[in-house]
Amino acid sequence: MDFFELVQPLTDKLFRLAYSLIPDDLQAEQIVIDSLNVYLLKEKKSILASRDLETLSNKDIQLARRNHFKGILAYMAEIGVRRSTQLSDQLKRTRAQEFVAFFNLEPKVKLVIFLRYEFQFTVDEIVDITSMPRYEVIEKLHNGRFLLLNDMNDGVRP
Repeated sequence: MDFFELVQPLTDKLFRLAYSLIPDDLQAEQIVIDSLNVYLLKEKKSILASRDLETLSNKDIQLARRNHFKGILAYMAEIGVRRSTQLSDQLKRTRAQEFVAFFNLEPKVKLVIFLRYEFQFTVDEIVDITSMPRYEVIEKLHNGRFLLLNDMNDGVRP
């Protein structure tokens, strides 16, 4: 029950990230469920070894929540990017009408931009979550910002 109490406030954030990768409610919910299941299976020992919430200070609870969040995000990044790539043809037909420029980006670029600007993760934290090399994360951030700004400005003229 402690783990559920710790992770429950994060479910909205997890869903928002999943929806940013696949703008379909059902698919996004499934990504969240799959990510949580994989995290529980693979990290069972560390979850069971964690202390009771009653014994932790508020700061320690926040730190534990953030660590679990980053762990779940690591699995979600892998699952979400893979599923987004598999469903790319279907997604082209059911593309979200809002934020078209964002949803037109490749899945890894959307993931990196979302982690950086929505969740305020540093580049090093994004490297840990996504298992991408640092230069690739920086490249995706730069290229993604350029594409979004270029689309907002209707094309940059040299």
